[in-house]
Amino acid sequence: MSTNCMREILARYACRAFTVEDVDDEALGCVLNAGRLAPSGYGLEPWRFVVVRSPDLRRRAAAACFDQAPATTAPVLIVLVALTEALRPGSAFVQRQLEAEAAGTDPAPLLEGYRAFYKGADISAWATGQCQIAAAFMMLEATHQEVASCPIGGFDIDKLGQVLELPTGETPALVLALGHCADAQGTRRRREARDVITYLRD
Repeated sequence: MSTNCMREILARYACRAFTVEDVDDEALGCVLNAGRLAPSGYGLEPWRFVVVRSPDLRRRAAAACFDQAPATTAPVLIVLVALTEALRPGSAFVQRQLEAEAAGTDPAPLLEGYRAFYKGADISAWATGQCQIAAAFMMLEATHQEVASCPIGGFDIDKLGQVLELPTGETPALVLALGHCADAQGTRRRREARDVITYLRD
């Protein structure tokens, strides 16, 4: 049986070249809101989304993405930015987010657990992974809005950060190209379930 969500999953594909048609503001807003509502560890939401629409900034951002076709042709680029420096356990950002996550209860146990996690984790890699979860939500919502997308993970981090004028402690995690695809969807190629799924039993 195919659920509504599975239909979106099956319909989504990575668009390699976009038409010149722009993305409707309402549709773009829905895509961004889907990212905002994505799950995150400890409820920290360690991201912000930078929308790049002006031709000059898109050209410069695309150059930082090595001029890959999705980046050069898309009318909208969303750069998901990881808030790495803000994730220090003593930061005001972490305190505020954990208080919200505690929902009126004492946030101290959450903070204690987070301190232990932070000490043992590669926090930059973790924050990047959290941004990628948000990107997955965005791509599914884009499909629902009949907007094509392509995730771009290959870029010059420093150069893209300079284009966006990101402050120290914020790092580009992923670029999401949005628009209307110039080509029809190709044949989906995925490994069989038996090749990728392992059940561990007692």
